[in-house]
Amino acid sequence: GNYTIDIPANQKFRGGEQLKVTSTDPSSNKSDEAVVEVKDTTSPVAPTVSEVTSESTQVTGTGEPGSTV
Repeated sequence: GNYTIDIPANQKFRGGEQLKVTSTDPSSNKSDEAVVEVKDTTSPVAPTVSEVTSESTQVTGTGEPGSTV
């Protein structure tokens, strides 16, 4: 049958963690583990942009580490 497991509100995932799920029958026989990797679907924080003038030759600023600007 189908199942649902509630994730506690204080449990935060970053992405990349592995969740392992097993089932146990009425005779206490345990299944093999099913493994799923948590996917990061959170968008990065908006980058900051330093001032750009009519004489600027570059655009600079900061972005979330590991992201592409």
